[in-house]
Amino acid sequence: MKIFLLALLFYSSLYATNALREAQKLGAETDYATAIAKAQQENKILVMVTVREGCRWCDRLVQKTLTQRRVKQTLKNYVTLIIDKDSAYPNVFKEDLFPSIFYIDAKSQKSIYTRVGYVDRESLLNDLSEASQIQKDLFED
Repeated sequence: MKIFLLALLFYSSLYATNALREAQKLGAETDYATAIAKAQQENKILVMVTVREGCRWCDRLVQKTLTQRRVKQTLKNYVTLIIDKDSAYPNVFKEDLFPSIFYIDAKSQKSIYTRVGYVDRESLLNDLSEASQIQKDLFED
């Protein structure tokens, strides 16, 4: 029984890698000011993923969903920001549930779509498409 518990503890510690460290591997931004400036310059939607330390669903979103080939390819059309809940970013995007994903129009810096909680590949791809359509409907002539 002790061996099983030790093995389980070891496995969970391997899986609970910090989402912000993983963000760097993905090439995502980790600072709001830098990310919004990049999104404005490139005329792209900012996809802000808010995480917190020790959140297994945050880690799973970053490690499992965001690393999938189709997701990574699609995210090239966006600026991705993975940010800790305690970092500096506008209070309007502060949530009590994690992970939280905000799809932000870079020019207005307003959320055009929000998702709270873990999402799988297909849900994230659908959300990206939905956010793009909403942005077109709201902000393009």
